[in-house]
Amino acid sequence: MKSRYLVFFLPLIVAKYTSAETVQPFHSPEESVNSQFYLPPPPGNDDPAFRYDKEAYFKGYAIKGSPRWKQAAEDADVSVENIARIFSPVVGAKINPKDTPETWNMLKNLLTMGGYYATASAKKYYMRTRPFVLFNHTTCRPEDENTLRKNGSYPSGHTAYGTLLALVLSEARPERAQELARRGWEFGQSRVICGAHWQSDVDAGRYVGAVEFARLQTIPAFQKSLAKVREELNDKNNLLSKEDHPKLNY
Repeated sequence: MKSRYLVFFLPLIVAKYTSAETVQPFHSPEESVNSQFYLPPPPGNDDPAFRYDKEAYFKGYAIKGSPRWKQAAEDADVSVENIARIFSPVVGAKINPKDTPETWNMLKNLLTMGGYYATASAKKYYMRTRPFVLFNHTTCRPEDENTLRKNGSYPSGHTAYGTLLALVLSEARPERAQELARRGWEFGQSRVICGAHWQSDVDAGRYVGAVEFARLQTIPAFQKSLAKVREELNDKNNLLSKEDHPKLNY
Protein backbone atom coordinates (compact mmCIF):
# COMPACT_ATOMS: atom_id res chain seq x y z
CA MET A 1 0.00 0.00 0.00
CA LYS A 2 2.85 2.34 0.77
CA SER A 3 4.25 1.97 -2.75
CA ARG A 4 0.85 2.92 -4.20
CA TYR A 5 0.97 6.24 -2.34
CA LEU A 6 4.57 6.91 -3.33
CA VAL A 7 3.85 6.32 -7.01
CA PHE A 8 1.02 8.84 -6.78
CA PHE A 9 3.11 11.49 -5.04
CA LEU A 10 6.45 11.03 -6.80
CA PRO A 11 5.86 13.17 -9.94
CA LEU A 12 4.80 16.14 -7.81
CA ILE A 13 7.53 15.81 -5.24
CA VAL A 14 10.33 15.41 -7.77
CA ALA A 15 9.03 18.28 -9.89
CA LYS A 16 8.96 21.04 -7.28
CA TYR A 17 9.27 19.92 -3.70
CA THR A 18 12.55 18.02 -3.42
CA SER A 19 13.57 20.05 -0.36
CA ALA A 20 10.65 18.57 1.60
CA GLU A 21 12.26 15.09 1.42
CA THR A 22 14.83 16.03 4.07
CA VAL A 23 12.13 16.48 6.71
CA GLN A 24 10.80 13.47 8.63
CA PRO A 25 7.00 13.35 8.16
CA PHE A 26 4.87 13.38 11.28
CA HIS A 27 3.03 10.28 10.05
CA SER A 28 2.99 7.90 7.10
CA PRO A 29 0.55 8.17 4.15
CA GLU A 30 -1.42 5.21 5.47
CA GLU A 31 -1.93 6.93 8.82
CA SER A 32 -3.79 9.85 7.23
CA VAL A 33 -7.55 9.99 7.71
CA ASN A 34 -8.98 8.49 4.50
CA SER A 35 -10.40 11.43 2.52
CA GLN A 36 -12.13 9.10 0.06
CA PHE A 37 -14.17 7.72 2.97
CA TYR A 38 -15.39 10.96 4.53
CA LEU A 39 -15.73 13.30 1.54
CA PRO A 40 -18.87 13.15 -0.63
CA PRO A 41 -18.30 12.69 -4.37
CA PRO A 42 -17.65 15.87 -6.36
CA PRO A 43 -20.65 17.30 -8.23
CA GLY A 44 -21.54 15.50 -11.46
CA ASN A 45 -22.12 17.32 -14.73
CA ASP A 46 -25.90 17.35 -14.18
CA ASP A 47 -25.68 18.39 -10.53
CA PRO A 48 -26.90 21.94 -9.75
CA ALA A 49 -23.74 22.37 -7.68
CA PHE A 50 -21.70 22.01 -10.86
CA ARG A 51 -23.40 25.08 -12.28
CA TYR A 52 -22.09 26.94 -9.25
CA ASP A 53 -18.63 25.51 -9.92
CA LYS A 54 -18.71 26.83 -13.48
CA GLU A 55 -19.99 30.24 -12.40
CA ALA A 56 -17.18 30.55 -9.85
CA TYR A 57 -14.63 29.49 -12.44
CA PHE A 58 -15.73 32.08 -15.00
CA LYS A 59 -15.78 34.81 -12.36
CA GLY A 60 -12.14 34.04 -11.71
CA TYR A 61 -11.30 33.84 -15.40
CA ALA A 62 -12.92 37.24 -15.95
CA ILE A 63 -10.30 38.94 -13.77
CA LYS A 64 -7.35 37.43 -15.63
CA GLY A 65 -4.39 39.81 -15.45
CA SER A 66 -5.72 41.70 -12.41
CA PRO A 67 -3.81 42.10 -9.12
CA ARG A 68 -5.93 39.33 -7.59
CA TRP A 69 -5.08 37.05 -10.51
CA LYS A 70 -1.39 37.81 -9.95
CA GLN A 71 -1.80 36.98 -6.26
CA ALA A 72 -3.31 33.64 -7.27
CA ALA A 73 -0.23 32.99 -9.40
CA GLU A 74 2.02 33.76 -6.44
CA ASP A 75 -0.05 31.50 -4.19
CA ALA A 76 0.32 28.64 -6.68
CA ASP A 77 4.02 28.33 -5.86
CA VAL A 78 4.25 26.13 -2.76
CA SER A 79 8.03 26.10 -2.48
CA VAL A 80 9.04 26.69 1.12
CA GLU A 81 10.78 29.92 0.12
CA ASN A 82 7.60 31.34 -1.38
CA ILE A 83 5.31 30.15 1.41
CA ALA A 84 7.65 31.74 3.96
CA ARG A 85 7.55 35.00 2.00
CA ILE A 86 3.74 34.95 1.95
CA PHE A 87 3.05 33.95 5.54
CA SER A 88 5.92 35.64 7.38
CA PRO A 89 4.31 39.10 7.39
CA VAL A 90 0.91 37.58 8.16
CA VAL A 91 2.17 35.72 11.22
CA GLY A 92 4.21 38.80 12.15
CA ALA A 93 7.56 37.07 12.47
CA LYS A 94 10.57 36.03 10.41
CA ILE A 95 10.42 32.65 8.68
CA ASN A 96 13.78 31.53 7.33
CA PRO A 97 16.15 28.58 7.85
CA LYS A 98 18.62 30.63 9.92
CA ASP A 99 16.39 32.38 12.47
CA THR A 100 13.43 29.99 12.58
CA PRO A 101 14.64 26.55 11.41
CA GLU A 102 11.87 24.57 13.12
CA THR A 103 9.21 26.77 11.52
CA TRP A 104 10.95 26.40 8.15
CA ASN A 105 10.79 22.62 8.47
CA MET A 106 7.21 22.78 9.70
CA LEU A 107 6.21 24.49 6.45
CA LYS A 108 7.74 21.62 4.49
CA ASN A 109 6.18 18.96 6.69
CA LEU A 110 2.69 20.43 6.52
CA LEU A 111 2.88 20.46 2.72
CA THR A 112 3.53 16.73 2.79
CA MET A 113 0.84 16.04 5.40
CA GLY A 114 -1.89 18.33 4.10
CA GLY A 115 -1.11 18.81 0.43
CA TYR A 116 -0.28 15.19 -0.38
CA TYR A 117 -1.07 12.53 2.19
CA ALA A 118 -4.41 13.87 3.39
CA THR A 119 -5.87 14.40 -0.10
CA ALA A 120 -4.35 11.40 -1.89
CA SER A 121 -7.05 8.76 -1.57
CA ALA A 122 -9.89 11.01 -2.78
CA LYS A 123 -7.78 12.51 -5.57
CA LYS A 124 -6.76 9.09 -6.85
CA TYR A 125 -10.28 7.65 -6.60
CA TYR A 126 -12.19 10.46 -8.32
CA MET A 127 -9.49 11.76 -10.71
CA ARG A 128 -11.72 14.73 -11.43
CA THR A 129 -10.95 16.78 -14.53
CA ARG A 130 -9.67 20.26 -13.80
CA PRO A 131 -11.50 23.32 -15.18
CA PHE A 132 -8.66 24.57 -17.35
CA VAL A 133 -8.60 21.15 -19.03
CA LEU A 134 -12.35 21.07 -19.60
CA PHE A 135 -12.44 24.57 -21.10
CA ASN A 136 -9.03 24.37 -22.79
CA HIS A 137 -7.90 27.54 -21.02
CA THR A 138 -4.59 28.61 -19.50
CA THR A 139 -4.14 28.84 -15.74
CA CYS A 140 -2.37 31.59 -13.83
CA ARG A 141 0.71 29.34 -13.72
CA PRO A 142 1.14 27.55 -17.06
CA GLU A 143 4.35 25.80 -16.02
CA ASP A 144 2.34 23.60 -13.62
CA GLU A 145 -0.28 22.48 -16.13
CA ASN A 146 1.33 19.28 -17.41
CA THR A 147 1.66 17.99 -13.86
CA LEU A 148 -1.85 19.11 -12.89
CA ARG A 149 -3.42 17.27 -15.84
CA LYS A 150 -2.21 13.99 -14.34
CA ASN A 151 -3.39 14.83 -10.81
CA GLY A 152 -7.03 14.74 -9.74
CA SER A 153 -8.77 18.04 -9.10
CA TYR A 154 -10.86 16.93 -6.08
CA PRO A 155 -10.07 17.87 -3.35
CA SER A 156 -7.60 20.76 -3.67
CA GLY A 157 -4.25 19.91 -2.12
CA HIS A 158 -3.10 23.54 -2.20
CA THR A 159 -6.20 24.50 -0.22
CA ALA A 160 -5.77 21.70 2.30
CA TYR A 161 -2.18 22.83 2.82
CA GLY A 162 -3.05 26.52 3.14
CA THR A 163 -5.83 25.78 5.61
CA LEU A 164 -3.65 23.46 7.68
CA LEU A 165 -0.78 25.95 7.69
CA ALA A 166 -3.01 28.83 8.79
CA LEU A 167 -4.42 26.73 11.65
CA VAL A 168 -1.01 25.55 12.86
CA LEU A 169 0.52 29.03 12.72
CA SER A 170 -2.51 30.30 14.64
CA GLU A 171 -1.67 27.81 17.39
CA ALA A 172 1.81 29.27 17.57
CA ARG A 173 0.73 32.93 17.29
CA PRO A 174 -2.92 33.13 18.43
CA GLU A 175 -2.85 36.93 18.42
CA ARG A 176 -2.51 36.71 14.62
CA ALA A 177 -5.29 34.13 14.21
CA GLN A 178 -7.77 36.32 12.33
CA GLU A 179 -5.14 37.50 9.85
CA LEU A 180 -3.91 33.95 9.32
CA ALA A 181 -7.43 32.62 8.88
CA ARG A 182 -8.15 35.26 6.27
CA ARG A 183 -4.92 34.61 4.35
CA GLY A 184 -5.50 30.87 4.50
CA TRP A 185 -8.94 31.43 2.99
CA GLU A 186 -7.50 33.61 0.23
CA PHE A 187 -4.82 31.00 -0.45
CA GLY A 188 -7.48 28.40 -1.17
CA GLN A 189 -9.68 30.73 -3.19
CA SER A 190 -6.69 31.52 -5.37
CA ARG A 191 -7.02 28.03 -6.85
CA VAL A 192 -10.42 28.88 -8.35
CA ILE A 193 -9.20 32.25 -9.62
CA CYS A 194 -6.13 30.56 -11.09
CA GLY A 195 -8.30 28.10 -13.01
CA ALA A 196 -6.64 25.05 -11.46
CA HIS A 197 -9.64 23.96 -9.37
CA TRP A 198 -13.41 24.06 -9.12
CA GLN A 199 -15.01 25.79 -6.14
CA SER A 200 -16.19 22.44 -4.76
CA ASP A 201 -12.56 21.20 -4.87
CA VAL A 202 -11.54 24.15 -2.73
CA ASP A 203 -14.46 23.73 -0.33
CA ALA A 204 -13.51 20.08 0.17
CA GLY A 205 -9.84 20.98 0.53
CA ARG A 206 -10.64 23.27 3.43
CA TYR A 207 -12.31 20.40 5.27
CA VAL A 208 -9.42 18.05 4.51
CA GLY A 209 -7.03 20.61 5.97
CA ALA A 210 -9.13 20.82 9.14
CA VAL A 211 -9.27 17.02 9.45
CA GLU A 212 -5.50 16.77 9.07
CA PHE A 213 -5.09 19.51 11.69
CA ALA A 214 -7.09 17.38 14.13
CA ARG A 215 -5.04 14.31 13.21
CA LEU A 216 -1.77 16.09 13.95
CA GLN A 217 -2.94 17.08 17.43
CA THR A 218 -2.70 13.41 18.45
CA ILE A 219 0.94 13.00 17.39
CA PRO A 220 3.67 13.68 20.01
CA ALA A 221 6.28 14.53 17.36
CA PHE A 222 4.03 17.26 16.00
CA GLN A 223 3.40 18.69 19.46
CA LYS A 224 7.13 18.75 20.15
CA SER A 225 7.79 20.56 16.88
CA LEU A 226 4.92 22.98 17.48
CA ALA A 227 6.39 23.95 20.86
CA LYS A 228 9.65 24.89 19.13
CA VAL A 229 7.78 26.79 16.41
CA ARG A 230 5.93 28.72 19.11
CA GLU A 231 9.21 29.69 20.76
CA GLU A 232 10.74 30.81 17.46
CA LEU A 233 7.79 32.88 16.29
CA ASN A 234 7.42 34.61 19.66
CA ASP A 235 11.12 35.36 20.14
CA LYS A 236 11.38 39.16 20.26
CA ASN A 237 14.36 39.00 17.91
CA ASN A 238 12.20 37.37 15.24
CA LEU A 239 9.12 39.60 15.50
CA LEU A 240 8.35 42.00 12.66
CA SER A 241 7.24 45.59 13.14
CA LYS A 242 3.58 46.42 12.57
CA GLU A 243 4.59 48.29 9.42
CA ASP A 244 5.69 44.96 7.94
CA HIS A 245 2.26 43.40 8.43
CA PRO A 246 0.34 43.07 5.15
CA LYS A 247 -2.93 44.64 4.14
CA LEU A 248 -5.17 41.73 3.22
CA ASN A 249 -7.71 41.75 0.41
CA TYR A 250 -10.89 42.07 2.45
